[in-house]
Amino acid sequence: MNGFITESASKITDGIGNAVKLFLLYALTTLLTVPIHSFIGRPGMLVYIFLLLALGAFELHRIFVVRTSEPQRAWHGMAAGLYFWQVIRFTAELGNLQLFQMSGMILWLTTLIIVALLWKKMMPLGMRSAMAVLLICWLEKLYQQGFSYLVNWSPFFNFGYSALRYIAGFIGVIALVIIIFRSRELPTRVYSAVTVFGALLFLFLTF
Repeated sequence: MNGFITESASKITDGIGNAVKLFLLYALTTLLTVPIHSFIGRPGMLVYIFLLLALGAFELHRIFVVRTSEPQRAWHGMAAGLYFWQVIRFTAELGNLQLFQMSGMILWLTTLIIVALLWKKMMPLGMRSAMAVLLICWLEKLYQQGFSYLVNWSPFFNFGYSALRYIAGFIGVIALVIIIFRSRELPTRVYSAVTVFGALLFLFLTF
């Protein structure tokens, strides 16, 4: 009975809970840029970016603290990945860097290959969760920017590209089912939580 309760609590906190926290943290750190940009402008955004960088560094440091439990390390990794992504995103938008165009796709693929090669042998769970969050946020931004090219595409490709977000939503539902019914180990719950978070990003493209 105690084992069932412990496993159920882990599914909520390490799976569903982490996905919800990630999405809320993403929305909060994004929406905060509106008043900062409106009232303080570029200097305020630079300060905000450095603050996010410091938060990301702190969360990344917590991954390697000995007293930190493995579920906590996974969450600190996810939070670090999100903070670092927001740093990259806001810096690129502030400096008009081409990270979300075709060159950005090549950089994303390069990063994906490096992470894939180092995934099991070199990265602890916290680092894996950090990179998973960063890569999925980056991919969503690339997808969002892709809509600007739809004007010159045929209606068939236009529909197909738009449908990808709903396919991502369906994958998120599958990940949610895995968390509830099929997850037995922490890594499965962590990766499924990141997948649910990514599906929410694809469905809500306003961010």
